[in-house]
Amino acid sequence: MADKEIKNPTYIEHIRHFFEEIDHAHMWAKNIDLSTYKGLFDQGPNVYFQTLPPNANMPKDPARKWSQQRSDTYKNWIAQGYPFGTAKPAPLKVDKAPRIRKDVDSLSEQEIADLSKAFSGIMARAPGDSDSYFALAGLHWYPAPTFCQHHVDKYNPWHRAYLLRFEDALRSVEGCENVTLPYWDITKPPADFLFKAPFSGYKLPQDIHPAYPAGYQTSRFTKSRIVKNVADEDIADKIANAMVQTTWGDFISYTSDGIEAAHDHGHGAIGETLSTPDAAAFDPIFWFFHSNWDRLWWEWQKRLQATTYWTFRSTIQGSTVFLEPPFDDLRPFALTSGQTIDSIALGVGYELQKAGAESLVAMQNRSVGSLAAGKVMAIHDESLTSIRLKGIDRTKIPGSFRAELKADGKKVAHRTFFQSTQPQTCENCRKNALINLDFRVPLKAIRNKRLDVEIHTLVTQEGLGSRFPLHACGNPTLNARLLLEGG
Repeated sequence: MADKEIKNPTYIEHIRHFFEEIDHAHMWAKNIDLSTYKGLFDQGPNVYFQTLPPNANMPKDPARKWSQQRSDTYKNWIAQGYPFGTAKPAPLKVDKAPRIRKDVDSLSEQEIADLSKAFSGIMARAPGDSDSYFALAGLHWYPAPTFCQHHVDKYNPWHRAYLLRFEDALRSVEGCENVTLPYWDITKPPADFLFKAPFSGYKLPQDIHPAYPAGYQTSRFTKSRIVKNVADEDIADKIANAMVQTTWGDFISYTSDGIEAAHDHGHGAIGETLSTPDAAAFDPIFWFFHSNWDRLWWEWQKRLQATTYWTFRSTIQGSTVFLEPPFDDLRPFALTSGQTIDSIALGVGYELQKAGAESLVAMQNRSVGSLAAGKVMAIHDESLTSIRLKGIDRTKIPGSFRAELKADGKKVAHRTFFQSTQPQTCENCRKNALINLDFRVPLKAIRNKRLDVEIHTLVTQEGLGSRFPLHACGNPTLNARLLLEGG
């Protein structure tokens, strides 16, 4: 119970914590959702009167009745217009899980040797073995039916289930029962052992697609080029921005600087096999790369106190249908989206970073599209503008691409979008054909300058250049918005 009345409560920092799993389950059975902002907003006054002391109808358990202070806090929230607010990040704590995934840089020589044995073991298995490297890597795109879950809410849940399935296969190799899949923090140089066998590459034992015949050898850029590309793509800044977001939609965003935007830029930075989902998972670095994105989701969940099904729902401002049957399946895996929320229940945790583990703080004055008129706001030459490239028909573009924003012919920003060379064959891609990409640039970089956009494919066809005509992908439009900063 609240110890004292809170005069200026917000949903995300205070109100959502007034409800427990038993409350949500009880009300859900009555087709009432109190686990999301919208659901509680719709039921605001009703909840107040049902929980009002001293003769409250809810909760039923006398020991869990609301105190007068909690009730007054809830009333203040309603009276002040149901503010959503900004979360106060919770401190990270070490997980107690059977499987702890470590930073690749902290592995001992023995742990690297065990990991090498596990990778070599599944790579040696026949392609038809469901626990073979070939079969598991093929689940990402070719040759399996397309299970693409990118740029949608299921992106993180699907890849969490995928990593668990792959890790189980690694642990099925004799003598590797305790192996876990470490993560490569992309903001740091990749470990040297990732460029040595069996992690340096993989040769296809059989065809997966005409473009990827038997004998195709995965390839990637050199270590030094990857480091340079990651810096040029501002991936660290994109991750930092995603990690301080309060809502699920802002955290996962590919449109602006969310975690999937960072992921997409990362794929392009590592190249060449990783630059498109077609065969990306066959490059062994894919698994360490994706373990890191799952770690970041895990860390964000812990910071937002959203590690269970109901608490996770409390961070969602949009649709929650991806968590609800029958739309929560994660084919071809048996897990559902909701079952992946609690990584500890899955038996998986992550090693805390020694540096910066407690450095995350909420961004109180981040640039936004609008501010309440009663607030002080500032505009100056360093203020950011949001330039949106709107209405791109991504199914017309063959493969991952880079959209470049130019001012008087000079590139001032770019966005990378990760997709197959044949997006029109993917059901998910077709359902989400029209996309938007946002560029954030300082006002001074575009003031009094002519703006235009170019699209370049990352994988070029022989004899053709990389530039892709705008008219061929739906004639997208440019929209500009000046972002404000609270003063």
